[in-house]
Parts: sequence; structure tokens; C-alpha cells
Amino acid sequence: MKLSYPPLIVLGCIAIQVLLKIIVPLEVNLSLLLGLVLLILSLGVITYAFKELNNNETTYIPDGDPEKLVTSGPFSISRNPIYLGMAGTLLAIAFLLQSLSALLIPILFISIIQNTWIPHEEKKLAEVFGEEWEIYSAKTKQWL
Repeated sequence: MKLSYPPLIVLGCIAIQVLLKIIVPLEVNLSLLLGLVLLILSLGVITYAFKELNNNETTYIPDGDPEKLVTSGPFSISRNPIYLGMAGTLLAIAFLLQSLSALLIPILFISIIQNTWIPHEEKKLAEVFGEEWEIYSAKTKQWL
């Protein structure tokens, strides 16, 4: 049997983790750390998306009239990066609050947005941009 056998590698890594915990007990509340990292990333995605909309001189207002279909920046990965960032922010807040019940709120937010605003906005984009929208929506995921 090779020493690079994955189950042996993971067992060795676990042993090193336990040893490090004993030798250098650097403790941190991982939910707070995860919440902070997720909050920073989510706000960054929102900011980047707004900047991309502004650079393309089109509306960022959910019920506004789009002048241009933006497919660059975060819009090349998700059709809804602002909503994704908002959901990430809510998830980050749940981690920062260390509240299991607060985890329900991002699910509620996604459900509301998925069933109200996204269909409304995508219908408008399809009407305004036609084939350009069809091509973009076929190759870009709605969320991630």
C-alpha cells in the first residue's frame, strides 16, 4: 500500500490537527470568522455588480428600465449577483449572530426574490433584449 493513499493522508492530517491544537492552541470562534469573511465577500460582490452596472450606464433599480444587458464582471458568473450578495449578507449575519433560527431568513429571502422579482426582471430583460437575453440566460446560471 502506498503512503499517499487518500484515507491515510486524511488520518495523518487529522493527527496533525490534534497535535497542533495541543501544542499551539489558537482558538477562534469559526462561526464569527466565517460570518465576517462571508460578509466581506458578499458586500464586495454587491459593490462590484453596482460598479459594473454603472460602468455600462444602465439602471440598478430593480423595477427600472434597462438600457444595456450587462454580461461582464460578476454578471458573467451569475445573472443575479446583487441578490446573491444580499443572500450572502443575510447568511453572514446569521453566522455572526451565531443563531440557527436566523439561518431561516436567507432561505426566506431567496424564496421571495426567486418567486417575485427575478421572474419580473427576467421577463422585462427578455422583452427588451430578445435573442441577446436568450443567449446570455442559456449560458449563465441564475444564482451560481
